[in-house]
Amino acid sequence: MPYFLVKKILRDKFIEFKIYIYKKIYNDTIIEINLRGINQKRGPGNFLKGIKQVLPFIWKNCSFIFSSNIKSNIKPDLFFFPFPNINERQYNRLISSKLINKYILGPVFVPKHWNSFPNKNIWHERNFSVLLNLTKGIAVHSYRVRDYLINRTNIFINRNKFIIIRPCTNIKPTNIKSFGKRKIDILFFQKYADLNRQKQGNILLNLFKNSTKTVETIKYGNYSKERIKELANNSKFIIYFSFFDTGAIGLKEIQNYGVIAFSHQKEFIIDNFTSYYIPELQNEGNMTQAFNKIMSIIEKLSKMKLKAELIAKKNQVINNCENTLIDLCKSLNKI
Repeated sequence: MPYFLVKKILRDKFIEFKIYIYKKIYNDTIIEINLRGINQKRGPGNFLKGIKQVLPFIWKNCSFIFSSNIKSNIKPDLFFFPFPNINERQYNRLISSKLINKYILGPVFVPKHWNSFPNKNIWHERNFSVLLNLTKGIAVHSYRVRDYLINRTNIFINRNKFIIIRPCTNIKPTNIKSFGKRKIDILFFQKYADLNRQKQGNILLNLFKNSTKTVETIKYGNYSKERIKELANNSKFIIYFSFFDTGAIGLKEIQNYGVIAFSHQKEFIIDNFTSYYIPELQNEGNMTQAFNKIMSIIEKLSKMKLKAELIAKKNQVINNCENTLIDLCKSLNKI
């Protein structure tokens, strides 16, 4: 058996023992995480894989463990179901068993389709207000998603039961190229899940292509893992032109290669060292404002001796999936 695997097994056994002892002594909250859906492609599956990689995990009074590691002497207090693809019959069973109040559902949950939420033909969207009331909480990736769900359903009383947890990835590339060796100035990422802003995207893309910068473009759902790794390690900047994104796991994976990001979604901005908020990217008309603002920042940064390794490291620390579970624990302490 490889050494790294032996080391992980021993680590997991030690943490499981700690969880058992902490429960006995401090009555810590044990949260069982159901990883159903881990084989899903792209963002949802990658999110669950990232969560699995950091389990078991302890932070303050919260102990996280996944279902297959639950022992007979460890009884969960709560059940975190990131991808609750359960049917209505299973849902009714949870209600009758009086366990529903121990469940945290999401963030891979609602809305299934942004503009049609709440869709009356989807049972959990039709019953969303009831679910929010009965469960321990509903997890979402941002305040923007929370506020949208609240406004679309007129739910204001139970707003404190929304749990904000960051999207995450544990990707740590072994070889981070320096900025000087990267051949792509701008990686232009397009995603039109809710709004078709392709016209504006094409205008903006042409502005950059007519500049002195080297530009590569990719569209959501139209690239391989190998391709995205190659682009990420050869790009200096990424313009995340997405309308809209709830998690953006792909962006976080690219960021972990030391790529500096521009986005009009505030929740994806870490700080002015690794990412920049450009609200002008949302313009429906003139795209030159966004172009000029981004170009000005790029020109300024290009004169500095940026270290891709440091930017990658900072992104990796922020994007690590342990922080997602810490976010969850903090929120539980407020409910």
